[in-house]
Amino acid sequence: MSAIRAIRLPQHELQPEEGRGTDLFLLVPTLLLVALGIAMVFSASIPMAAMDQSEDIFRYLKRELLYATLGLAAMWGVSRLSMDFIQRWAGTVLGTAIGLLVAVLIWGITVNGARSWLVIPGTSIRFQPSEFAKVALIIATARYLAKFPLGLPNWRRAAIPFLMLGATAGLIAVEPDMGTAAVLVAAAMAYFHIAGAKLSHVLGAGAIGLAGAALMALRHPYMIDRWLAWLHRSELQHEAGYQATQSLIALGSGGVTGLGYCGSVWKYFYLPAAITDSILAVIGEELGLVATWSIVALFIFLIVRGMTIAAGASNRFSGLVAAGVTCLLGVQALVNIAVATDCMPPTGVPLPFVSYGGSSLLFSLVGIGLLLNVSRNRLTEARDTAAS
Repeated sequence: MSAIRAIRLPQHELQPEEGRGTDLFLLVPTLLLVALGIAMVFSASIPMAAMDQSEDIFRYLKRELLYATLGLAAMWGVSRLSMDFIQRWAGTVLGTAIGLLVAVLIWGITVNGARSWLVIPGTSIRFQPSEFAKVALIIATARYLAKFPLGLPNWRRAAIPFLMLGATAGLIAVEPDMGTAAVLVAAAMAYFHIAGAKLSHVLGAGAIGLAGAALMALRHPYMIDRWLAWLHRSELQHEAGYQATQSLIALGSGGVTGLGYCGSVWKYFYLPAAITDSILAVIGEELGLVATWSIVALFIFLIVRGMTIAAGASNRFSGLVAAGVTCLLGVQALVNIAVATDCMPPTGVPLPFVSYGGSSLLFSLVGIGLLLNVSRNRLTEARDTAAS
């Protein structure tokens, strides 16, 4: 039985038994990054936890373990769904995500100057709709792009996915969360080009996006200050460039092997957002260049593996989903690492799987679940072909 026929069996929309193989080349690096993230979130959160009125030094560790457990469960669940089922519900998923992005602008709570969070009614749990929207956009656009195996020859065909991207990224940008919006746009542009959009169309849409970003920068001058600080580090190291300066000091302090686990000095309120945006700097200080380069190597391996899965997918929709998720995770990791090493201005983008944050970790693992799903179909099809 082919993989395409298998996923159409009405077994509660689950994959058949012969598709139970797991892609360890994808799963193992993911689990290593999650485990490292849990360990480093505990270390980086010690100063914050010590200052907390609850006096529970394990507060952030407990939350991260909860998020990791939920994320791994979601990853397994998504990996077991049939791609037919995911494709059928792609439009509804994106519609729900758009609705949540609108809701957060009305009822959301503001954290660090951005209205990016919704509180689940009856609980104290916060949820970031933009993380859900990123995955939803990939699935929904893959459904549309799968209809055109020869690519998108003109603007009439290409307009729909670009409009979907514009609506999603635009709602995220006005929160304002320009970092997440920029990551989504950059990843989607690469993904659309892989799917067959002309480079001229991608560049044209990118120019429109840059114009929108310029308007947002005029409305929020701190964005301009960040760029100026990045361009003139020596002049503004104690102003808008403070975060990048401290990050470089922390990375340099660790040397090759680091100061030792939990030995960071810069996490004691020198580094802004030590458990989220600046987690790589804490890792570099405590575990050294060996650890930071290992993280880079793991992400490179994941990106290569993700694109390999996409290239060998059993159908076009599955391949596009795999390519989109890989672009999303790759661009987000690249941006976070670039900010930590002062290769670009601060953007407030977490490092996938490693930084503290429930929504980011949950939906990053959902993305891995989609990749595992596509890989399982590919491996099943290969086994069936060999057996015949």
